[in-house]
Amino acid sequence: MATNADPGGGQQANNSRVSNNFGILVGWAHVPFMKDGIQLKLQSTIGANRENAGIVSHRYMMTRNQALILAKSLLDATGQTLPEMQREGRLKRVFRRLTGG
Repeated sequence: MATNADPGGGQQANNSRVSNNFGILVGWAHVPFMKDGIQLKLQSTIGANRENAGIVSHRYMMTRNQALILAKSLLDATGQTLPEMQREGRLKRVFRRLTGG
């Protein structure tokens, strides 16, 4: 599970290392990977200045469960929830049962 732990073993990170690893997310895409996986492609700037920085892409392979946990974490972090699914109407439910679909 991802954490916000300091990779330096508890030492304070210096400003140059933090600024080199900082970027702005500008795009993402996902595609199915293998049987139970997802390939997530993230595109970000190099550094904080979007106008003068190049764009880099990173690809991550994850299980569907990892993707679900990531989605839940992002929803929680933003305070948002998924929209309520509408109940299926009575006529549609009867038709589905009659047709076997």
